[in-house]
Amino acid sequence: MTVFLLLYLCTNASRTDCQVIPVEHWVQADAYKQCIAAAKQLTVDLTAKNRKSNYFVCETQVGQ
Repeated sequence: MTVFLLLYLCTNASRTDCQVIPVEHWVQADAYKQCIAAAKQLTVDLTAKNRKSNYFVCETQVGQ
């Protein structure tokens, strides 16, 4: 399984008009678990103001 950590950079707190930026990816059995842990830590590291408009998402890509 491949999991991508994506950062959504949005122009305002309504989270509309967002740009998606790939941050990291993992290719292994526990990839989703690692991604969730990274997303939580990165969210904590954002300033309170940035947490309102920017967020992290883990997206799974199964086989090809």
